[in-house]
Amino acid sequence: MIPLEDFSVRTTHSWNYIDFSWMKKKYPEIEELFQQQDDFDAEEILLLSGKCGYQPNPYFDESYYVNRYSDVRNAISRGEFVSGFDHYRRFGYKDRNPHWLFCEEYYITKYVDVARQIINGEFFLNGYDHYLQVGDLQFRSGTWFFDPLKYLKCLFDGDVKRPFRHYMNNIDQNTNIPSVFFDENWYVNSYPNTIAELNSGLYVSALHKYLSSCFESKFDPSCFFSEEFYLESNPDVFEAVRSGRFSKGYEHFLLYGIQELRSPHPNIDLKKFYHNSYVQDLLLNGRISDVFVAWCVLNGKITKVEKILYESEESTKFSFQKKSSSLAINAARTKLDFSFKNPLISVIVVIHNNFNMTINSLTALRSSYPNEIQLIIVDSASSDENRCIENYVINAKILRFEGNIGFIRSCNEAVKFICSPYILFLNNDTEIKWGSIQSAIKRFDNEIKIGVIGGKIIRTNGLLQEAGAIIYRDGSVEGYLRDCSPDAPEANFVRRVDFCSGAALFTRTELFRKIGGFDENYIPAYYEETDYCVKIWKSNYEVIYDPSINVIHYEYASSSIKEGTDYINRNRYIFNSKHRDFLLNKKIKSKLNSHLSRSIEKYGSKRILFIEDKIPLKSYGSGFSRSYDIINTLSTMQHEITLFPVFKSSSSAVHLYEKFPDSVEIMWDRDINDLEYFITMRSGMYDAIWICRTQNVGRIVPIIEKISHLIPLIEIIADTEAVSTVREEQHNRLKGLPQKDYIPFEIRLRSEFECLSIATKIVAVNDYDASLLKKNGFNNVYILGHVQTPNPTPNIWSERSDLLFVGAIHDYNSPNYDSIIWMTTVLWPKLEKFLPIDVNLIIVGHLGSGISFSSFPKSDRIKYIGKVDDIYYFYNRCRLFLAPTRFAAGIPYKIYEAASHGLPIVASNILCDQVKWDNGKEIISAENGNFQDFIEKIIDLYSNKTKWSEIRSGSFNKILIENCNSFYVDSIKKIIT
Repeated sequence: MIPLEDFSVRTTHSWNYIDFSWMKKKYPEIEELFQQQDDFDAEEILLLSGKCGYQPNPYFDESYYVNRYSDVRNAISRGEFVSGFDHYRRFGYKDRNPHWLFCEEYYITKYVDVARQIINGEFFLNGYDHYLQVGDLQFRSGTWFFDPLKYLKCLFDGDVKRPFRHYMNNIDQNTNIPSVFFDENWYVNSYPNTIAELNSGLYVSALHKYLSSCFESKFDPSCFFSEEFYLESNPDVFEAVRSGRFSKGYEHFLLYGIQELRSPHPNIDLKKFYHNSYVQDLLLNGRISDVFVAWCVLNGKITKVEKILYESEESTKFSFQKKSSSLAINAARTKLDFSFKNPLISVIVVIHNNFNMTINSLTALRSSYPNEIQLIIVDSASSDENRCIENYVINAKILRFEGNIGFIRSCNEAVKFICSPYILFLNNDTEIKWGSIQSAIKRFDNEIKIGVIGGKIIRTNGLLQEAGAIIYRDGSVEGYLRDCSPDAPEANFVRRVDFCSGAALFTRTELFRKIGGFDENYIPAYYEETDYCVKIWKSNYEVIYDPSINVIHYEYASSSIKEGTDYINRNRYIFNSKHRDFLLNKKIKSKLNSHLSRSIEKYGSKRILFIEDKIPLKSYGSGFSRSYDIINTLSTMQHEITLFPVFKSSSSAVHLYEKFPDSVEIMWDRDINDLEYFITMRSGMYDAIWICRTQNVGRIVPIIEKISHLIPLIEIIADTEAVSTVREEQHNRLKGLPQKDYIPFEIRLRSEFECLSIATKIVAVNDYDASLLKKNGFNNVYILGHVQTPNPTPNIWSERSDLLFVGAIHDYNSPNYDSIIWMTTVLWPKLEKFLPIDVNLIIVGHLGSGISFSSFPKSDRIKYIGKVDDIYYFYNRCRLFLAPTRFAAGIPYKIYEAASHGLPIVASNILCDQVKWDNGKEIISAENGNFQDFIEKIIDLYSNKTKWSEIRSGSFNKILIENCNSFYVDSIKKIIT
């Protein structure tokens, strides 16, 4: 091997070498050319490679590289480089693809940790360097077309540690690499000349031929993608391919088109396919990487999951029985221990035969809760092995009756023996799941007015029996969302309900005794829990549905559907005669009324439909932090919030539920295409629609106008978030565009505000935006900024060193992206000379899809961190916060967050004008885009302990006064009252 000594950064075991021994085997003619020489000059070999298209090693394809990049070909012909490899090792490694089976952009975008390591100068020069040294060993993929695990399945040798290296060193064996992105059989059949070209040795595989055919629109990779159609349908892509930015339309589609849901073929509608709930489930659970893969795997066919599950209930019941019989055998050998001293929960299980199911239920109960349980079993005249249930459990209280006294009387008798504050009534045909009991106890402990708690009751087929239950005016009842999926958004938020099923019902012991237990007029069963919950409401306690309580229920295990119907009809009459006063306030039974009836409104609360660009996680920044705080505050004020995104969420539902209050209904599986139907089906439900961002108001106005007859008096709150015209004006000035080249500010402002006429109230984020709205004729304007919980970091001045920038980057036109580029290319190279050598610039923040660290400048003293779950650590280690924003609108959340953590701020005068803090006392203002002014202000504050402390104290006090929670609540009250 001959090292390339002039390579700018040394790497080990990567692509940076000439493997002359390998080249001689690959190209036998080399032996004759160099047979008289003992020492070989690297430049001579590079020159030979350039002339003959030779590869210097297995991992760089000279012919592909030169064919792929026309500027490289031209530079070689001009004598600027001796070969493609010469160009790659000097410049191309930054963003070019060295081999047909590796894509730098794909690798950097797919593996954010790699991008972070490279930009921070952590040993690796580029993505390919990382891939060859580490990524291949970790079975990462360097392109869509090489799946290391699928490749290993094709090999007889199972001891391959580096699949890509193995393939490169055995490439002439013409091994087929299975890939959903390239159909080799289809390709060969579609382009018969391929076989001859493979036999001639021109290409090692059909995939090699396809990927080497750059800028060719006549070749397609499979029946699911048409190059010609894609380029014709997307002129922007056509231009990008023609300029050499992409090798073909397919490359753009794989990098960006899939994410943008562009159609790959005239017969494929990815947008419609993407919206299917089954496809969403595959994507959000990581079972399929993207919607195009889903289409290819499913051949575009939609699986109707709910229909399949609905039709399979009979077979799933048999499966439930078989599992129960297996557990019964285990119980014969290992008893279930229910010993206790001071339990918080007592569980009452009424049994009448079905021994196997009883054991299954008790096994699930014992597994579901790690702490003490007082178990009371009431055997109501069983004739099976239940008569000997004490042989299978330890320290359970067992009550026996010679006659079948039924569920109601059994429970009332059992309650006499309870010694804990809470009761769980549990059917013996159920499985209660882990965490359910803990959730109920915690909710009882935290909210003293809760009298009953129920949860998701899921049938054996995986569909809902109920997610809370509804009582209609005629006394009929309905399990909300019956036959729906238990992961549906409507089933996954806490709410006040009419009643919950007695199959698994939690209540307070004292309250149950005070009310008198279950009414025995309903014996043997049905309506007893309905009657009890109504009594709870009449006693000024609440009945709560909690989705964190999950129970599998074998429905109608103890009685037939016909018997159940007979009991229901009889007991409904009894119920109606007792609770006519309660029923008068209920809705009339109707399928369209189920959403209206699913919850009981709290006095003084409102139902609000909250619409945002996407589900506003706090980490997204850019106004989403403010939306998150508004939702959280509305929820703590006891309002019922439905959160609806304009664009469908790309985050998993589990992640979203973790971040938001459990009382918020998160419509993570919908988008604006579903909004008209959504509001129609919930006609009359909402008191207000809160729409975030003016552009979203504009999108939704046509929908509201179309269905306005269904919501004639609804309050529409248009939350401008930030006036985008202000940002655009600043951006135009920053770019130096003359006034004549863009529409005047006032005209653009009127155009932006035009859609707001539909609103009953308008929300601005600051006084300036409010003044612009009022000047344009809007008088119904309210101001709502940010809320911040003070959380000062403890480190003193001497324990801090670095400088911090925090900001989310959603696209390359965002103010934060501009800030980072200006800061790292203009400000920092000059600033770092005045700072101690160990001081770094730390850049933290969410990166939007398609944004990569690789686009940022490198520096040994700039650390790109990206998104973090807990930013507190960085606020505690850094001495100053930098906010050199050069164009912006609204108010900067980053300023308030930094101040709340006790970090002094140096910001551009644009941001200082927005927050209106006192320069020199609460914040340090520097002239926008003036690096010299920024340097002077930063150095002065960085080195002046006294001033640092004054600014820290001043900004923190500002947060305490102007951004406290009570002030925020009062502001929201004025808006929604």
